[in-house]
Amino acid sequence: MTDIGTSLKEFISGTRRVAVLGIGNDLRTDDGIGPFIIKGLNVESPNLLIENVGSVPEAFARPLAKFKAERIIMIDAADMRKPPGHIELVTKDRIGGIAISTHSMPLSFLMMYLEQETGAQTILLGIQPQDIQFGEGLTPEIGKVAQKIISTLSILLSDHVRGLKDV
Repeated sequence: MTDIGTSLKEFISGTRRVAVLGIGNDLRTDDGIGPFIIKGLNVESPNLLIENVGSVPEAFARPLAKFKAERIIMIDAADMRKPPGHIELVTKDRIGGIAISTHSMPLSFLMMYLEQETGAQTILLGIQPQDIQFGEGLTPEIGKVAQKIISTLSILLSDHVRGLKDV
C-alpha cells in the first residue's frame, strides 16, 4: 500500500486542485468500493473535490472543469484478472481500449474525455473486486482493502492540503 501512496503523492505533488472521484454502484457489492471510500474520506479544503459520481462519472465533467481540477484520482472496482483486493494505479495509456470497468464507458475513454474537458491529468486507483453481483455492502476482504485505502488517502490528502498552506 505504501508504494500506491508514494505514487499518488508524486501524481499530485506540485498541484493545488485535486479531485477524488468514487465510481461504482453500491448495489453491486464490491462495485461500490469507490463510493464507500469517498464516504470514508473526511478531508476538507477548497482545493479538494471529493465526490461520489456513481455509475455515470462522465456526467461530472462540467463540475470538474468548473472546479479547475489539475489532477483527478478515480477510484473504481476494475477487473484486472488479479486476485481479489489487488490494487493498481493505472494511467489512461496503460488501460488502452479495454473495458476493465463494470460500467458502460471504457475507463480509457472516460479518462481521455475528462482530460479534454478539464485539462487535468487522470489516474485510476483500480481495485480487483471479489464479487459484483447484486447486493449491498462490500465483501469482507474488499472491505479491509477499502479501509487501508481510506487511511492512505486521508493521510496523503491531509498532508497535501497542509503543504499548500505552507507555500
